[in-house]
Amino acid sequence: MATLKEIARMAGVSPATVSRVLNQDPTLSVMDDTRQRVLRATQELGYQTVQQRYQAAHQQEASELPTREKRIGIAQMFETQQLLEDIYYLMLKNVMDEVCFERHWSTCTLLRNEEGHFVKNDELPLDGIVAIGRFTQGEIDDFHRYTDNLVFLDSNPDVEKYYSIVPNYHLAVRQVLQSFWKHGYERIAYLGSVYTFGPKKELTMDPRFYYYKNTLRERGCFAEELVLDCEMNSASSYALMHQYLGAGKPLPGAIFAASDVVAPGLLRALREFGFQVPRDVGIITFNNTGLSRLAQPPLDSVEVFLRENADSAAISLEQLWQKKTHPKQIIISCRLEERGSVRDQ
Repeated sequence: MATLKEIARMAGVSPATVSRVLNQDPTLSVMDDTRQRVLRATQELGYQTVQQRYQAAHQQEASELPTREKRIGIAQMFETQQLLEDIYYLMLKNVMDEVCFERHWSTCTLLRNEEGHFVKNDELPLDGIVAIGRFTQGEIDDFHRYTDNLVFLDSNPDVEKYYSIVPNYHLAVRQVLQSFWKHGYERIAYLGSVYTFGPKKELTMDPRFYYYKNTLRERGCFAEELVLDCEMNSASSYALMHQYLGAGKPLPGAIFAASDVVAPGLLRALREFGFQVPRDVGIITFNNTGLSRLAQPPLDSVEVFLRENADSAAISLEQLWQKKTHPKQIIISCRLEERGSVRDQ
């Protein structure tokens, strides 16, 4: 390593001046040009002060310590059979797994045991949990047994306590209704559950129905008979539509299907009664999964951007690890994908 004498010789100053410059002696009075010559010589000769050598050694020691891979628990509101019926949550979980993998985080699925409590199948610690859907307070307490770094996807049980990521339902419904109005539809039905699980898994008015009802009320065209209340699955939507059409009730001009999962049953009932889309009725669905893209005909649908939701959940976890614990609700914008299932009247 270079000595003070070598630096002094290269800079054209005394060794004492070199020492005082490097130690940032506040009583030293030298020209800026002299100070810069000393620093350039120090750099060129590779000289390090005791403090610099200590910092370098400390950084090297820290870099050689093994770092534990982050481990994320993922919990689902639905059980396996329910996930097969509503593939949106299954897709969201898969995308969340991909986002974690790209960040070199491992994931662990939390499952309910026989008593209904969420558990994991090993003793390894969790750095965070992403909870997809809606959960009871007891289930949330289960999560806190493993970590307080909780992020909720598609709900928020407590806006004053947790990070959450939710779709912009108000925007989505407005896009749906504006599309129908643009094409000349006024009699617009709602097909789906009026009441669904709320933030803490209690039944509450579904946000899609809430915005549908209030927006039409403001326009003066809400009709109770156009509320087609069914469970969010294909069998229920088929049974309801078959009963509705079989009773001779007039076909609505347009139908807002609150989830892609009700679309297959809806289309089946329409075909059995000789109706075609979009000739006889316009349809727009919500979630934009393969159920809308691959339907016959393909259906207009609201894209809720699964990747953006999962990315936001990962960013929220990173902020929690940085002790940025002030709760935040991230609202992800939606976009209507048009495929021709709505046409001008």
